[in-house]
Amino acid sequence: MSEPYANCTSVSPECPVDGTIYGYTPNLAANAFFCAFFGLFLAANVLLPFKYKTWTFGIIVCFGAFAETVGYVGRIIMHSNPWNNAGFEMQICCLIIAPSFFAAALYLTLKDMVRAIGPQFSPIKPPLYPWIFISCDLLSLILQGAGGGTAASANTPSTSADGGHIMLAGIVFQVATFTFLYTLLILFIRNLRANHHTMTEAQLSVLHSKNFRVFAWGIFIASAGIYVRCIYRIAELAGGWKNKIMQDEVSFYVLDGAMCCIAVAALTFAYPGIWFKPIVEAPLQEKKLASDSDDGVVRGAQV
Repeated sequence: MSEPYANCTSVSPECPVDGTIYGYTPNLAANAFFCAFFGLFLAANVLLPFKYKTWTFGIIVCFGAFAETVGYVGRIIMHSNPWNNAGFEMQICCLIIAPSFFAAALYLTLKDMVRAIGPQFSPIKPPLYPWIFISCDLLSLILQGAGGGTAASANTPSTSADGGHIMLAGIVFQVATFTFLYTLLILFIRNLRANHHTMTEAQLSVLHSKNFRVFAWGIFIASAGIYVRCIYRIAELAGGWKNKIMQDEVSFYVLDGAMCCIAVAALTFAYPGIWFKPIVEAPLQEKKLASDSDDGVVRGAQV
C-alpha cells in the first residue's frame, strides 16, 4: 500500500476506497460468479481422474482451479473491506500463479499429440516438449509466486514495486515460452502439410478423427485464453501499482477472469481421457514395455 495509507485497515474518510491499489470495491456478484465457476471445475477435475486415470493432468488442473477459487474468495473478502490485507494477499498470490498450472497441463499433452500424428514432423523430439516447457513454466511460476508474495507482504512502496517487477518478469517469461511453443507448432504443422503423403495409416486415422480434433481445439482454445490473459497482465503490471489499467475492474474480469474460465473449461470439456486416449494408453504401454524388459532380464539371469 502507498505510504499515506500505510496504517489503513478499513474504509473511512481518512482511508477512502480510491486510496487502495485497485481504487475500487470489488463487485460481489462478479467475484462470487468466478469463485463458483472455478469451484465447479475444481470439483469436476477432482472426479475425472478417477474415471479416466489421467492423474497427473487432473491434479495439475486441480491446482490451477483451486488457486483461482481461493483468489476470488480473497476478492470477495475485499468487497466487504477493500483494505483487508488478508484478502489482498490471497487474491494477488493465487490469481497471479493459477494460469501457470493450466499451462503446465497443456504442455503435458504435447508429447503424446506429436507422437500420435507424426513425430517425424516435429522440430524437436516429442519427449523434450514436457521437459522444456514444464521447466520453463515452473520458473515462471516461481517468479510470479515470489513477486506476488513480495508485493502482498510489502510495507513500503519500493518493496511493493519490487514485487510487481518480479511478477512482471515471470509473466513476460511465460509469454516468451508460449511464443516459442507456437513457433515450434507452426513449424510442425508446416512440415506435416508439406509431407502429408508420408503419414502412416495410423497417423492419418488419428489426425482425421473427430475425437482428436475436439481435443486439439480444446488445447488451442485453452492456450489462447492463457496467452491473452498474460498479455493483459503484462500491460497491467508494466504501469506500476495503481495505474489506470490496474484500476479498471471490468477489464480485469474480461481479460483475466474470463480468459482463465475459458482455459479451464476448454481443458475440462476437451478432457484427454475422453477425447485423446493415447495420453492414457502411452504410459501404460511404457510400463508394460519396462515390465517385459525386466522379465526378460530375470529369465536371462535364470538361464
